[in-house]
Amino acid sequence: MEKWARSLEESTRAQFESLYGEVRLAGEKASNLATKMDEREKEVDETLNGQSDAIAGMEGRLKEMEKEMLRLKGRSEDLEARSRRNNIRVVGVKEREEAGRRLSDFMASLLKENLGLAATPTLDRAHRTLGGRRDGEGVPPRAFVVRCHYFTEREEILKKAREMERTPEGRRGKIHIYPDYTQEVNSKRAAFKEARSLLRTRKEVRYGMRYPATLVITPEGLQTRLFENPKDAVEYIRKELNPG
Repeated sequence: MEKWARSLEESTRAQFESLYGEVRLAGEKASNLATKMDEREKEVDETLNGQSDAIAGMEGRLKEMEKEMLRLKGRSEDLEARSRRNNIRVVGVKEREEAGRRLSDFMASLLKENLGLAATPTLDRAHRTLGGRRDGEGVPPRAFVVRCHYFTEREEILKKAREMERTPEGRRGKIHIYPDYTQEVNSKRAAFKEARSLLRTRKEVRYGMRYPATLVITPEGLQTRLFENPKDAVEYIRKELNPG
């Protein structure tokens, strides 16, 4: 009996030692796995932090590039506007009316005759706008772009043209003359179309456009107002200025 008990004890101890060894081995494996997971998590965190820093750096460079592009766009717009400083745009001259004549001479005579200028203006060049000839019925002819040699003559031509536009005869005239603005400026000024249409029904209100695209409104007896936002101008006209 004693021998059997001793044998059972030894067998049980051996089983416990074996089980303990397995548990310890499993614990070591779990510990090693946890260590590896911690190391991997650290690597992932470092990678993510590095990527976040890289993304932040790229975002910063992108913002700088956007600023530079806006600056270059503004500079390009300014240079183009300066290159057109002496230009005018003449609308309404029939196609082929200039046939057989030097364009600058033709336009100089036409401007002098239609505007009643004291002297024939000196023009560097004149040409039709790009595009095929428009001979169809009801199709408006291509405009002329004209470069004046003297800025003062260009201003005199535009002044005379504005004076004519204020008369019924001038508004019905065959030609109309405008400054030769860039596409960007023309788009900004065109946005004030509704405001200017409303102003035409308001008597005793003087208005005009200041370069590049600011609407100037001077109601009789009131302070002059400047508008760079077309919506603000329309709201002011409707609320503050009664129709004539």
